Amino acid sequence: MNKERWLRYYESLLSKEEIEKAKRDDHAWRKPRPCGFTVHVAKGCSANCLYCYVTTKPKRNPLSPKALVYALLLNPHFEVEKSFVAIGAICEPLDYPDYTSQLIEELLKLGNPIQISTKEVNYELVPLLKKVDCLISMCIPFDEICKKFEPKRPPPSERLEFCREVEGGVFLRPILPMIDLETYKKGLEYIAEYTDRVILGNLRLTSVVKRKLGIKSLPKDYYERKTVLEKYAKELGLIVYRSACCSNAYKHNVVCWNRCWEKGFCSRCPNVCWIKVKS
Repeated sequence: MNKERWLRYYESLLSKEEIEKAKRDDHAWRKPRPCGFTVHVAKGCSANCLYCYVTTKPKRNPLSPKALVYALLLNPHFEVEKSFVAIGAICEPLDYPDYTSQLIEELLKLGNPIQISTKEVNYELVPLLKKVDCLISMCIPFDEICKKFEPKRPPPSERLEFCREVEGGVFLRPILPMIDLETYKKGLEYIAEYTDRVILGNLRLTSVVKRKLGIKSLPKDYYERKTVLEKYAKELGLIVYRSACCSNAYKHNVVCWNRCWEKGFCSRCPNVCWIKVKS
C-alpha cells in the first residue's frame, strides 16, 4: 500500500483533534538522521546514567501510537517500506512497554526496517522484539563496573540473557575512556557468548557529560582504542558495526540507509551492501 493510502487509512481511524495534533508534531517534518527516522516514545529519562547528555525528566509522547505513525507518514522525507526507523533516542522506550509495543505493531504494518535500542528487560515483549533489530545497550558487560555508570538499569548479565532471547545485538555504548582496553577485550569475550553482533559506540562529550564524569576531554588515542577493539571483536567471530544503521540493514537484509560503505564508515559486515545495491 502506498503512502497516500496509508495516510487515508489512519485518517479514518483518528479523530480530527488527533490528526491536527499529529500535524503539529515534529515527527511530521523532522529530517532523518544517519540511522534513519528517530521515533520518540518519550523525551527525557530519569535513569541519569553518568555518560548520558539527557537530563530532562521523562515525558511520554502525547500522541497515541496510531497518531504518531500518522505524523511520521506526513513527513515528506519518509518513504513507506524503505526509510529506516530507530526507536530509543533521548529516552528509554521500554519504560513505556504498552505504548512502545503498540507503536511497533503499527510500524510493522508499513514494512520499514525497524530498530529499537534499550537497556531494559521485558520478557513479555520477546516475540515482538524478535521481529525488529533489537539492540541491547550497555557501557560495559560487567555488573560491578556498569552499575557505577548505569545505577538505575538492570545489570548487564540480565540484559545479555535478554539479548539472546530477542536474538539481538549488543550496543556497547559508549566506550568509556576510563575503562582500560583489557577490560573491554574481556567484555567482548563475554558478549560473544550471547550474540554474534556488536556495535561500538562513541562517547558524546557535552558539557553536562564532562561534569558528570569529571573529565575535560577525550584521550588522544580514544578512537585508536576503538579500532583495536573492533579488530579484537572480529577475531572473536563477532560481526562489528560502526553505525546502528548497519545493524538494522543486516537484520532486515536490505542495503544500508546511510550508505556507510561510500563514506569510509563501513566495517565490511556480511550484509555486503556494496554488492546488493548493484543487483
